[in-house]
Amino acid sequence: MNLKYQLLQAGSLSNGKVRGRYAPSPSGVQHLGNIQTAIFAWLQVRLAGGEFALRMDDIDTPRIKPGSAEQIIDDLEWLGLDWEPLSGVEYRPGADEIYLESEYLDYYEAAFDFLVQKDLLYPCACSRRDIRKRVSEPNAAGHYVYPGTCRGLGRDSFGQGASLLWRFIVPDYEIEFTDMLAGPYVQNVAESWGDIIVRRRGGLFAYQLVSVVDDIQMGITDIVRGADLLDSTPGQIALFEALGAEVPRFWHVPVKTDAQGNKLAKRDGSDSLQNLRQAGKRAEEVIGELAFDLGLLDSARELSLQELLQQLR
Repeated sequence: MNLKYQLLQAGSLSNGKVRGRYAPSPSGVQHLGNIQTAIFAWLQVRLAGGEFALRMDDIDTPRIKPGSAEQIIDDLEWLGLDWEPLSGVEYRPGADEIYLESEYLDYYEAAFDFLVQKDLLYPCACSRRDIRKRVSEPNAAGHYVYPGTCRGLGRDSFGQGASLLWRFIVPDYEIEFTDMLAGPYVQNVAESWGDIIVRRRGGLFAYQLVSVVDDIQMGITDIVRGADLLDSTPGQIALFEALGAEVPRFWHVPVKTDAQGNKLAKRDGSDSLQNLRQAGKRAEEVIGELAFDLGLLDSARELSLQELLQQLR
């Protein structure tokens, strides 16, 4: 798939107002794969003349690292990547012009209650160990598919004070969509994953539900993220539809790897933007190299984000 062609074609054929976002988790430093996705997301929106938002996926409090959000903002500003408040969207006082998930717990609670009323959620006491005991081996994608053990039991079936999570009943049919970069994709979520966790033990809402609710509330039309999340997309599409919302377009950018072919990870840190900055790397160097890796430039050369945008127009 030619990423440059798709990027330009989608920008020229967009109908209506395009809205995109970059939604990092402040759980560590940003590696070059994160930054490459951020740049592509920004370019996609700017070429379409749309609105671009920064959202901090900071609801998973046990994984949040102090100072990480501030470092992410500083890194993005150093690159020249800008964002703005989305028109018509409620921005709460936690951060100026940045959408903080942690400020919108009432939104997730409302969506959760709506799905409960539609009989699409149920409590579950199964641990990963329980699932592995009941499922002899993972499927072809390496996942242990949840067998639906607790579906239909009802909350009264569990002991007082039981530690429960909540699952979304996924449809048992093929969900098909066309990714803007990966092309047509088909998956039966029930067969590939089983019912999806939307609320974890202790009451913390899970990524799958939170991300969908955020995108609905923000009116996001285009979701850009790493290709490693492609196989979780049909489950999110099922949630969009269950909540009565229009499904956005998806762009799954190829995952950036290290010299050994391994996916970059925050826990490694060797390819973090912070380290490169400390080593004296210029923003224009980083932008040019990442744009070349994406196929947006014929050669790696120094240029700013605005210069890259102008070259693509």
